[in-house]
Amino acid sequence: MNKLILLTFMLIFFSCEEDDNNPSPNDLLQQMENINEQIEALVTTECSDGSQCIASPIGIKPCGGPTKFIVHSSATDQEKLDGLIEQYNELNAEYNTETNAGSDCSVVTAPEFDCVSGTCQAVES
Repeated sequence: MNKLILLTFMLIFFSCEEDDNNPSPNDLLQQMENINEQIEALVTTECSDGSQCIASPIGIKPCGGPTKFIVHSSATDQEKLDGLIEQYNELNAEYNTETNAGSDCSVVTAPEFDCVSGTCQAVES
């Protein structure tokens, strides 16, 4: 009988422990900010003509699609940037799920961009 009580107690105790594998929304935001800082440090905008400029989507809206685009130069290490964006997007999707985030479901399209005064920039058409 004592073993049954002990077993029951252990099951209740361990089933009530917090799951440390699920970060809080604040933890997710902090991780996203850290990755965003890495992205900002990585991105290069220097250019000599518009063919060197790229717009990379980042973020996951709750309805789908990116939250914005990062305009940068082809001199940026695209493979490393893509990896950081993938990590950011995974955290963003998890944040959206954890917080039941809503969205206006508007479609964010890539901006027009060009090399202006030696830097890749979004431009008004």
